[in-house]
Amino acid sequence: MRSEGSLNEIRLNASVSYRRDHGVSAKDVSDKLTQNRILTNNDIDALTVLEFAAQDILQKYHAAMRQMEARLETLDQDLKLRKSRNPIHHIESRMKSVPSIFEKLERYGKDTTLEAMEEYIMDIAGLRVIVSYVQDAYSILDHLEQQDDLEVVTVKDYIANPKPNGYRSLHFIVRIPVFFLDGKKSVPVEIQIRTIAMDFWASLEHDLKYKSVHEIEGVDVGAELKACSQIISGVEKRMQIMANALEGNGAPPQDLSMLIGRQRG
Repeated sequence: MRSEGSLNEIRLNASVSYRRDHGVSAKDVSDKLTQNRILTNNDIDALTVLEFAAQDILQKYHAAMRQMEARLETLDQDLKLRKSRNPIHHIESRMKSVPSIFEKLERYGKDTTLEAMEEYIMDIAGLRVIVSYVQDAYSILDHLEQQDDLEVVTVKDYIANPKPNGYRSLHFIVRIPVFFLDGKKSVPVEIQIRTIAMDFWASLEHDLKYKSVHEIEGVDVGAELKACSQIISGVEKRMQIMANALEGNGAPPQDLSMLIGRQRG
């Protein structure tokens, strides 16, 4: 009984500290949590069991992430053969840490258990797919929806409907079958597709929002970032028009200047 109570206390303290001290070094947070208490053997046993159990679960998400990445790479190569270009610029992968998973469960108002982790957290495994054009993002989603062993669970279109701060990306959750010794399991993976320009904006926005603790006199950083996002969106539309014309999917090249002029308006 003591080990369960101690584990819940450690988990709660870690979650609260994570929210309060986000950005502080892991060592500083660890020191805060342990400086006034000594971990008992029961604590250590409980933490060992939790880590082992969580890693056992996370392994299947990691396998699903690898399989989904391989599937996207295969799709990219197939599209290159058919259309003479790779729509995917590159792919990034990431796995949520156990503390961040439990912190998210708390924000959702759910029990911080391994069972709840599997039931409610759909973005434990994630892929970020960087493409050249906006049309590529929707095209990849369409192709994945046509694969009969994949299930597209949810779609959040932040390209058509940007977030208030200007963030743009196409987010969706897919379930992919993964085969293990004890059978097949359908495992969710979050996929974010954004253009090179969207990724450029998101990377700088993430960096700037942490640096803008003190507002620059006479400059509204949030408004500037949103304006930059809108400018980038306009540039992407013009680039898409040129790409469509050159690939023969849109207006003929002689009408390109007229279309770009109309896009400015």
